[in-house]
Amino acid sequence: MKNNSMLTVVLLCLLWGVSSCDDLLDIDVKGQYTEENYFKNEQSVVDAVTGLYGILIAEDFVAHGDYTWDIASDDVYRAGDHSEDEAIETFTFDASNPQLSAGWTWKYEMVSRANIILTHVPALADISQEIKDRSLGEAYFFRAFANWWLYLPYGEFPLLTQEDVVNANYNKPKAAIEEVLQAIEQDLQAAEKLLPPTSSAGRVNKGTAWAYLTQLYMHWSSYPDNEDKLDLAIQAGEHITANAMYGLADNFQDNFRQKTTALPEMLLYVTSSQAWRNSSTIYYFSPRTLGGWNFFHPMKNLFDAFGNDPRRLATMWSDGDMIDVGNSEMRYDGNSSETGYHFNKYTTFTPEGKLSFDLLIPLMRSSDVYLLVAEAKIRKSGAGAGDAEINTVRRRAHAQPISGADKDDLILERRLELAGENRRFFDLIRWDRMGWVNVAEILKNPDAVYHADRNRINFSRPKHYFFPLPQVEIDKSGGVLVQNQHYK
Repeated sequence: MKNNSMLTVVLLCLLWGVSSCDDLLDIDVKGQYTEENYFKNEQSVVDAVTGLYGILIAEDFVAHGDYTWDIASDDVYRAGDHSEDEAIETFTFDASNPQLSAGWTWKYEMVSRANIILTHVPALADISQEIKDRSLGEAYFFRAFANWWLYLPYGEFPLLTQEDVVNANYNKPKAAIEEVLQAIEQDLQAAEKLLPPTSSAGRVNKGTAWAYLTQLYMHWSSYPDNEDKLDLAIQAGEHITANAMYGLADNFQDNFRQKTTALPEMLLYVTSSQAWRNSSTIYYFSPRTLGGWNFFHPMKNLFDAFGNDPRRLATMWSDGDMIDVGNSEMRYDGNSSETGYHFNKYTTFTPEGKLSFDLLIPLMRSSDVYLLVAEAKIRKSGAGAGDAEINTVRRRAHAQPISGADKDDLILERRLELAGENRRFFDLIRWDRMGWVNVAEILKNPDAVYHADRNRINFSRPKHYFFPLPQVEIDKSGGVLVQNQHYK
């Protein structure tokens, strides 16, 4: 209890700033911390690393920032009241769109905090080797994580390292895609070497690094002449699929109903608390009639894709579904949604029937890795090569096993297993790049887009494989940062 309280204070301090923490703790400030005088002992390092985790609860990092990209897919309608989202969904945006800059800022905040740790902690003497290794591993991981979520929407962007901190070199040109992917790979490999196999509640571990390496290699393999990355994806992924330490939960929905203790399948997650009410993810995905903000509505095309799959009821509500609301039940009204459906992975209730914020929100699950390994095997060896991994995921969900699964089966399986988890759009992009799907044709399906957006979707390849860099960042760079191709 004491540790949880301390973590709460640290997170609040990091989010609100020092002056707010003075009010909270009623402590007079005796001095001012700088990079040079902050890292004195083990506790200072642990607190600094906590600041990396704390960024995950920022609204524009994950909850609205990252999940918004999926509205450009055939799974999700934007809903809500953010006018800038319409342009993202219809591919009519330009570089001034606010969505492009919101997440960018927070990703570089995470990179900055990681770089400071990587700069100052290696030389620190007053710290155990165990905590030093773990902390450096966490810093490498989160720098890779931030850069990964810069790569997915933007492709090319400036890479900042600890050397840039030492030299105060922050206004840099963007790196090419190959350089970006290599940098992420190196950081994840460094993280894997330093992190423990398992970890205390909430912390990343070797499994987390292996999972993101698997995802990295599968995206990398979608570029020409990179088929060798399929073998690397399988090698990294089998550290998950062959290890019970990261095994799948017995029940699919349990991944989205954990309050305090994560399941082994949950390799990275955001902690939310009824006391803090800090998770915008819960607000964004929940219906307004149940206390949410009413964004991100599933499309009919996604509902139809489930058919009789048992995961549908644990993923989205349809008109007439019964919902457990605290100690009672209510019937879901499809009229509460623009599309007739709501995701329910991030919506739970208190016993009194109020929206609950006691929830762990997964950002990476082992089942994702199982399906990436299956995909790599299908690409290498053809239909049926990934059956073992696919059926492990399906059996857990009480779905019938399949035989001879091909690319279309794999594509559907990822869609059903990971719906509402911000995978669909970036999956479609890498599959389009290598000729597995045609995104432009997919988005012509009238059930794949909101009725008011039909015939307005302006997807163009290869232009929309990436979004433009935020114009505000280009302006601040004084010409050092150059806009992405196709947006100049």
